[in-house]
Amino acid sequence: MFAVSADSERKDGTGFDRHSVLRQPDPAPLSELCMLGKDRDCNSRTIRQAQLDALIRLVPLTVCANIINAMVIAFGLFGQIPGWQLWTWLGSFAVICSVRLVRALRLRDDPVYAARKPASLKTVLPPVILLSLLWTIPPVFWFPVVSLHEQVLIAIVVTGMMAGGSVTLGAVPLAALAYMGILTVATIILMTEIGSPLSILMSTVFGFALGWSVLWNSRQFVGHLRARIEVEEQAAMMGLLREFEATGSDWLWELGADLRVGYVSPAFIEATGLSPSKLVGKAFLSLLDPTGNSERVSAGTRKLFEALRAGKTFREITVPVFEGHRWWVFSGQPLYDLSGCAMGWRGVGSDVTESRLTGRNSIRAERHDPLTGLSNRILIREQIEESLLRQTSGGGCALLLVDLDRFKLVNDTLGHAVGDQLLVEVARRLEEVSNHALVGRLGGDEFAVVDPHRHDAAALALLAEQIIDRLSAPYRLGAAAPINIGATIGIAFSPDHGISQEELTRNADLALYRAKNAQRGSFQFFLAEMAEQAIEARRLESDVRAALEDGQLSLAYQPIVNADTHQVIGREALLRWMHPQRGAIAPEVFIPVIEDAGLIGAVGEWVLREACREAAGWGDEARIAVNVSAAQIAGASLVGTVVNALATSGLAAERLELEVTESIFLAKDEVTLDSLARLRAIGVRLVLDDFGMGYSSFGYLGRGSFSKIKIDRSFVSAACQGGPEARAIVDSMVALARGLKLEITAEGVETEEQAIAMREAGCGQLQGYFFGRPVPAAGILPPLQTPLTNHKGQNNHTRVA
Repeated sequence: MFAVSADSERKDGTGFDRHSVLRQPDPAPLSELCMLGKDRDCNSRTIRQAQLDALIRLVPLTVCANIINAMVIAFGLFGQIPGWQLWTWLGSFAVICSVRLVRALRLRDDPVYAARKPASLKTVLPPVILLSLLWTIPPVFWFPVVSLHEQVLIAIVVTGMMAGGSVTLGAVPLAALAYMGILTVATIILMTEIGSPLSILMSTVFGFALGWSVLWNSRQFVGHLRARIEVEEQAAMMGLLREFEATGSDWLWELGADLRVGYVSPAFIEATGLSPSKLVGKAFLSLLDPTGNSERVSAGTRKLFEALRAGKTFREITVPVFEGHRWWVFSGQPLYDLSGCAMGWRGVGSDVTESRLTGRNSIRAERHDPLTGLSNRILIREQIEESLLRQTSGGGCALLLVDLDRFKLVNDTLGHAVGDQLLVEVARRLEEVSNHALVGRLGGDEFAVVDPHRHDAAALALLAEQIIDRLSAPYRLGAAAPINIGATIGIAFSPDHGISQEELTRNADLALYRAKNAQRGSFQFFLAEMAEQAIEARRLESDVRAALEDGQLSLAYQPIVNADTHQVIGREALLRWMHPQRGAIAPEVFIPVIEDAGLIGAVGEWVLREACREAAGWGDEARIAVNVSAAQIAGASLVGTVVNALATSGLAAERLELEVTESIFLAKDEVTLDSLARLRAIGVRLVLDDFGMGYSSFGYLGRGSFSKIKIDRSFVSAACQGGPEARAIVDSMVALARGLKLEITAEGVETEEQAIAMREAGCGQLQGYFFGRPVPAAGILPPLQTPLTNHKGQNNHTRVA
């Protein structure tokens, strides 16, 4: 068994020299040229297996024929032959046929059993011979002692079994000839006892005729199989040659079913540096990963062996070899016999070490960013793997993920053409400041720096500071004014933060996420707690989904009171989650998880329906305030959900207040504005929450879309504790709302002093712990009046408990 070199002369029309081959020592004389230039005997094992499979498929038919004919003989001879002989003979048939049938069915339906105990001549011949010997008993031992009628029955049945055996056993000539040979001898003995020379001659001729028929049919069967195999292998070979030419491959290779090297071209032998005797039969995994350290194996190597073990075709999988000093690319496809069992693998390969970095072919194009010319995500991953494979004891590899700050603003205001120029300049600066490190662009405005030399925190911190300073310097790209952006960096290094490419990349990304949340324009090293928090977030997301399905979510309601009468005029619905194992989980913990998981729409719809349902049963006319996210406002289903919730609960539209934040003004799209208009048209009140904390748009306030604004708790606290400037801000908000004829609610009122100050400032409604904490619907009780004093100590107001 061997393969040929891709560099050989084209001497046989296929482009390969049949003499430039490597022959694997194999005692089997029929296993040659199975890769190219097929020899007619190379498929003998496949043909033999197909013959056995054909015989196994007919086992149910042969079992039925044997049992039925044996029962006919036993019934015909009943009373003339001792019963114990008939029952023993018939029972022997039943046992042999049952065992044969069960094994045939398991071979057909149970691949594990078929692989462990495959069919062979050694397993097929014994039951066939036993059955033929059982059929010799009636003509040899019982024929002389039965009547003429039963003698004719015996002769007909035995002759029929001989003819049937030549058909049902014909796929395996040796089994058919053994079966018919034994029965032919039995009939000749019978004819000898009768003393008829003509009958002896006829029995002999009949036996030889059946034997010749078996051999002729077998030749036809094998001929058809051989032709089919050759056609399929020629098609596979054409596909392999097309793959060889299309990819510019250098080698041909073949593996056995055990993933050991079978056939390789001389160019592959030269690339490995091994002698043919050491290469052939070597485990393919040990060739690519001599250390056998599965934790340090590259992602490409894992992907390759996952494809091999799964029996899947693969194309151009790149793997590092010789501790990352060389890179090979492989393409391959599985080989199957006619029964669908895996026979091995066949494919092509090349050394792409030079072309992946410096070449100008498709290998380089697939690994470089077309805009900046830097390494792309694929090559960065390979460079990390290479650095990790090369590191010695005490060495390491660092990965810095760089995310640009305010780049989206540049794209949105100056256009994508300027954005592209900016990315090119960022790439140039990164290469300058990174010195000998490898720089790549992962996509969008995210870059990576792979440093195989620096692996201590101090040196990496210095590098990160230099990168941030250099990228934060103004950019002059021909625009009227310089462009200013920044950079945030996440850092992970081996072996402290991971020993594989996946670990290092994931941990650097977690560090980047933490840095972006903490402070833009900074850097952050990976900490173990980040991974723990990420795992916790994933668990929490799974639990949130279960909570929505299992009814673990509930609503609590905080009162909103009239600033003068202190009567409850509304309640705000607040989401609560009672986890079955963790207990109550704070909204500030699970609300971000709901938003990140894309569940805000489903949860928001449930909150809206539940709040309307419970508010309809309060027994008063207090309004119900429900927070709605910007994503819900922009969606097409919010108006329908509101209408359905009002109709189902029977709640009047004017009692429903939808609270939105100023973030909805960021989009400025027609869908959002249309949703606001349609909600206002059906009578729903719109409230602008956290007014003054975001991107206030006085233009939208002036259009009359909103009925009320809510002053954030930070302004309430500042107005009471700060100086005249803080109070002036609140006064300006109140003046604006009054001018637009909007109601005003002050949030976060926690003390009597704050309540009096906000009332005197002109806020008509108050909300906060001073007037009551959030309670479930069942806990809403009639208000209890208690004295409330003003800042002069006069008891002229009351508080709702």
